[in-house]
Amino acid sequence: MARWCADQGWAVHPLAPGSKLPPANCRRCARPTSGRPNPQYIEHETADCRCIAAGGRCHGVRAATTDPARIDRWWSAEPRFGVGIACGASGLVILDVDDHTDADRPENHDYLPGVKLPDGAAPESFRSGWDTIAALCEVRCAPLPWVDPPTLTVLTAGGGLQAWFRVEDPELWHPAAGRLGWQLDLRAGRSYGIAPGTVTAAGTYRALGDCRTVAPLPSWLEEDLRRTGHHRKPDPARQRRRNARQLLSTLRPPKGDAYVQAVVRAEVDQVATAPSGTRNQTLYNAARALGRFIPAGQLSEAEATACLTAAGTACGLSDTETRASIRSGLRAGTIRKGATA
Repeated sequence: MARWCADQGWAVHPLAPGSKLPPANCRRCARPTSGRPNPQYIEHETADCRCIAAGGRCHGVRAATTDPARIDRWWSAEPRFGVGIACGASGLVILDVDDHTDADRPENHDYLPGVKLPDGAAPESFRSGWDTIAALCEVRCAPLPWVDPPTLTVLTAGGGLQAWFRVEDPELWHPAAGRLGWQLDLRAGRSYGIAPGTVTAAGTYRALGDCRTVAPLPSWLEEDLRRTGHHRKPDPARQRRRNARQLLSTLRPPKGDAYVQAVVRAEVDQVATAPSGTRNQTLYNAARALGRFIPAGQLSEAEATACLTAAGTACGLSDTETRASIRSGLRAGTIRKGATA
């Protein structure tokens, strides 16, 4: 199942045997707590985790991949792993319908925030998320969203349902519980769905029906999800950072140690998100900061130039401006480091 999902372009990560949660991190990545000290822990940002870069599965959804070799290695080591699907990395959002008949009722019987319930819908008729989604569909004069058009839908071990949908801008969608309606959640961004075949203590997740493809998010449901705050407005700085990281991903990573690589990423982010009017100066400062690694051989001039060029392109500088700022900044940083040495 993990291989099949990756073939569809969906990034997968392991879930602990019999659980809906990712397996524990390695000792280096497991944060200590008051009741569970860990002298082996090395503090680091998840984005800089060496385990992920080396093909490890630490940090759960952050390690999700479509790489067949990595997938084979993970599930060969533990065939009982379940399969999690990273929503954002897979271009998906997942509507999660819960079936908790013993859950607390919402205040003032507000089962569908911001929506007038259908005439005759008595509060006591709502027993779970199944009733909530049915009421929303009735109000919108729409079919159940996983029925038309049909899309891959998974029956959960707890009696609920996860309906998978494709979106064009997955980085702008984010999860939130209950905003759309009582016992209706949206899994998006850095949350994850659970693939059919995954076995938990409560039972097995199973595909509903024969559909194994994912349909676009229905327009009427998208409007409701936007209304309830599940979609962020585009952030130009976020988009520039994303563009820079996409360009960086096509380059060979700098050969320096983890510290050098972290500095490179930080400087690239600074340039990519620099406000208009400060971009040339920010690029010059970044080049100067990276230039200090060149005399010691921690970073080559070609590596620094490639990374900074990607950042300059992402923030909208012209080729001429980018080349000039990088050249003068690297020269200043190299000379400064040499003088200090």
